[in-house]
Amino acid sequence: MAISHDALVHPHALVEDGATIGEGCTVGPFCHIGPNVVLGANVELMSHVVVQGHTQIGDGTLVHPFAVLGGIPQDLKF
Repeated sequence: MAISHDALVHPHALVEDGATIGEGCTVGPFCHIGPNVVLGANVELMSHVVVQGHTQIGDGTLVHPFAVLGGIPQDLKF
């Protein structure tokens, strides 16, 4: 796990080994960041956000509560 020295990760967030958290990121409470996730600089995950799979989130992105990124779609006919 690589967390930038100036990133803010809430103590109730789960960041798995292998994840990369960029400079200036904010990871809110009850977020779950998977092992193959890369967050660019100044990304903000508000709360209850799940990011999984091989997912990269670009610089300056704001993700609102209860979003799930990088998972398979709910429509299983894809």
